[in-house]
Amino acid sequence: MSRGEIAVVYNDDGALAAGGAEDALAVAGVEGAVRGVVDALNSRGWRARAIAAPASLREVLAFVDALDCDGVFNLVESLEGDARNEAFFAAALELRGIPYTGSGPRTLALCLDKALARAVLAAANVPIARGALLASGGESLAHLTYPLLIKPSREDASHGIAIESVARDEAAARARARHVIERYAQPALVEEYIAGREFNVGLLEGEGPNAAPRILDLAEIDFTNFPAGSPRIVTYGAKWVADSAEWNGTRSVSAAVDTDLGAALRAASAGAWRALGLRGYARVDIRVEDLAPRRMAVIDVNSNPDLSPDAGFALTAGRSGIPYVEFIDSILNLALVRNDARA
Repeated sequence: MSRGEIAVVYNDDGALAAGGAEDALAVAGVEGAVRGVVDALNSRGWRARAIAAPASLREVLAFVDALDCDGVFNLVESLEGDARNEAFFAAALELRGIPYTGSGPRTLALCLDKALARAVLAAANVPIARGALLASGGESLAHLTYPLLIKPSREDASHGIAIESVARDEAAARARARHVIERYAQPALVEEYIAGREFNVGLLEGEGPNAAPRILDLAEIDFTNFPAGSPRIVTYGAKWVADSAEWNGTRSVSAAVDTDLGAALRAASAGAWRALGLRGYARVDIRVEDLAPRRMAVIDVNSNPDLSPDAGFALTAGRSGIPYVEFIDSILNLALVRNDARA
């Protein structure tokens, strides 16, 4: 028996607002998540169908008005090729009172603006690396210690992150910052690079009002086969350029940590969840220094991580005892229950 109509809405951007042809690989990658989500929901008794969001912002409200469904599984990550418009679609769903998965517009906008998210995390005593925002490329870096990691300040999916993003001196840092500013039409975020281990912490919304999030089994990026001599970071190529050296040199594995480190990783992730107002599901990425004093820093909070069946988040759910179809079904059910409670 069918459980209801679910629209799996995604962005089918024809062009990016900034970046190059290779940056479109991540946009195209959403198709794998769409297929996985639709198939999973249908296998659980829903009548799920994939629908592309309109190409124009002007059409969004009419599009949302015309939706005939019991809920939306929201996979929209940008509109008109601009990730900043991700929050606009969630706001339209809020305006029309349509239940949808994932975080709300405020949180989506906050997580995308990495400099602002860092400020919120720091205010909540969530550990972050020291950093600076470069709008022109000429701002002071005197308070930072090299090496530095330079990346776009309001992109997701590792856009703009490459081996060259780790700068060993000021000249390299400023050159990379200028590259980011010019190519991505936005300020560059500079952070002290923490050489060490990188962890991914998946979180699912808890059941019941004000419930703490469920923290999935800790995952770690295995850099064993990463290109020799390169800084061990998850680049855009590692995520999206299939069969590249960086792709082949990174994989998500179950993390082996001692009790203290595990507790610290979970505490930092839960703190980020609360501080940024996350809901539904999210992933927190954390770097931990190899040597004492073993600095820890939240380097990214992804409010809409890739939900493809073979992506790291789904693999982590599987290792936590949640099969993929149950994982997707639970995300939808949390949204529907939350909407009923609010009503």
